Amino acid sequence: MRFGLVGVGVIADFHRRAIEQVEGAELGGVYDKFPEAAHKFGQQHNIPVFNSIEDLVQSGGCEVVTVATPSGWHMAPVLEAAHAGAHILCEKPMEVTTEKIDRMIAECRKAGVKLGGILQFRTFDGPRQARQIIQEGRLGKILVADAYIKYYRSQEYYDSAAWRGTWEFDGGGATMNQGVHWVDLIQWLAGEPEWVYSLASTLGHRIEVEDASHSIIKWKGGGQGVIEATTCAKPGIETRIEIHGEKGSILLEDTRLKKCVIDGEPEIADSSHSQGGGYGDPKAITTAGHEYHIRDMIQAIQEGRDPVVTGAEARKSVHLITSIYRSSREEQRVYL
Repeated sequence: MRFGLVGVGVIADFHRRAIEQVEGAELGGVYDKFPEAAHKFGQQHNIPVFNSIEDLVQSGGCEVVTVATPSGWHMAPVLEAAHAGAHILCEKPMEVTTEKIDRMIAECRKAGVKLGGILQFRTFDGPRQARQIIQEGRLGKILVADAYIKYYRSQEYYDSAAWRGTWEFDGGGATMNQGVHWVDLIQWLAGEPEWVYSLASTLGHRIEVEDASHSIIKWKGGGQGVIEATTCAKPGIETRIEIHGEKGSILLEDTRLKKCVIDGEPEIADSSHSQGGGYGDPKAITTAGHEYHIRDMIQAIQEGRDPVVTGAEARKSVHLITSIYRSSREEQRVYL
């Protein structure tokens, strides 16, 4: 199955390598709205370059288009790919507003193509095992669920591309760009939020978006918790998700199930080191999750089912994050 790649920034090479690793997948071509960047990438990796997304799909024969452009420029290429008849895998966050995501979902449904979100932390063993434990009721009622996202990004990182650290194209800072995976993960585990009360600030960088946010969350299941996100935590600390129920607790460090203690069950403990969660270096991530999404999209097309992360699922984290921003702006509780 031929994949077309839209956007040749930093994350593009992860997708290129992931596609190469998946049996039954082939990279059929690339497109970027900056032709020089597209041709440089194409020549470097011996990949055909196309002048439009329509051409990538129709002339290049790409059945799936992976959208790896800046966050605030996801909707336009997704709509172009859908109208050209391709299925779509879209990088995180799906877009920077729920209104844009709703339009993307509607247009893909109208065109009869699949829209999948890339939220690869859901695909790793630790979070999947934690979710199974919670869904089986082994933790009992969830009382407290927290996420601590302590990343570090230098000023040079934000200065490296004009779109970084902007509301228009980044959609936010530490919470939206770096934090979206973990915001998605905690609501995937703990359930949907009822309301949020937040403070988001710019403390350590020259950017227009926040580099630190602190939120109190009331979960619909009755529990509560906090979400902290920052890119000021030099040199970067492993992300932690802590979930405490009536019968025990789960601790995730990055995507490892670090500890699980449940009444009447043997304790689970993973003492292995992190494989690189990107908390100190945005390039220190694995392609394994991207490979999972690529394989899943191929199977979803073949089996006529939805991808593992639908547009509606990818929308949830953006809804929560934009509510965090709204709460901070309005200095009041925001109900979801």
